Amino acid sequence: MSDPDAPREPPGEARLGHTVGYRVEAPEGYLGLVQRVPHAGRPPRPLVLVVSDGETVRLVSLRRVTAVLPHERRVVLGPEPIAAASRNRVVPLLQAA
Repeated sequence: MSDPDAPREPPGEARLGHTVGYRVEAPEGYLGLVQRVPHAGRPPRPLVLVVSDGETVRLVSLRRVTAVLPHERRVVLGPEPIAAASRNRVVPLLQAA
């Protein structure tokens, strides 16, 4: 664990592109692991974090990211804005028959 009082760098777009496999933690608890970071535009920029806990897939806004901790392979999110709550999508994973 890192020192909670240690200064943290603000997350940069380049750093977010390398977070596949990182744990995602939010005030509401563990959300899962980063599965993908889709990019778009010229130059390509990250759009969202695709996060899964094995049961659901969440598209997490980059605006929620407060810290990327590479040595801990962890992404920390801030609270979800109330207005954005209706925009977040939670998609159940399809189970193989």
